[in-house]
Amino acid sequence: MLQSTLRLCALFFVIFVSHSGYANQGEAIYQQCVACHGVNAEGNTAMKSPALAGQSEAYLLRQLTHFKTGLRGKHPADIYGSQMTALVANLDDNALKEVSAYLSSLPSSVSEEQRSGDERKGYAYYQGKCGACHGGQAQGNPAFKAPRLAGLSSDYIERQMQYFREGIRGTDKTDKPGRQMAAMSRTVSDEQLHDILLFISQQD
Repeated sequence: MLQSTLRLCALFFVIFVSHSGYANQGEAIYQQCVACHGVNAEGNTAMKSPALAGQSEAYLLRQLTHFKTGLRGKHPADIYGSQMTALVANLDDNALKEVSAYLSSLPSSVSEEQRSGDERKGYAYYQGKCGACHGGQAQGNPAFKAPRLAGLSSDYIERQMQYFREGIRGTDKTDKPGRQMAAMSRTVSDEQLHDILLFISQQD
């Protein structure tokens, strides 16, 4: 029993140290991202750059890998995505893991947007169309590979919804979560999205 406990503790220690090491190295790598995404990875609406702090590590790694391999950011209409493909081109797999671990370890960003809309409808639309995957409070759900939406700017979410609707994102057959979003995006009207964004902007 004692040996089993010691082995478990040792395994936990190795995992903890490994993850901590990734995060520490990731902070150094992230410095080349600060100009667009902010010192604290809080995002920059003027630069069209989303908040990254506190986002799911697995989601961040998957999207960075998609930028690197061309699954995302290669469409001519995705101007901001093409900038990301260039930026990650020289980062190896370990670097992507390290920066993803670092960003996920940061305190989550909180939206300070003031939006108009119908709160009651926004709640109902969100829970009916988004909550099952992205969580009841837009906190994300790694089990469904669904990112945290709380803290993201409405401008960024709206642009990504447009990309999914128009086939700019989420068309590759190997990107199952992306294809699911593309299909779902076409069930959301502009009026519904307006109220959904109000709900998301109110979540911590």
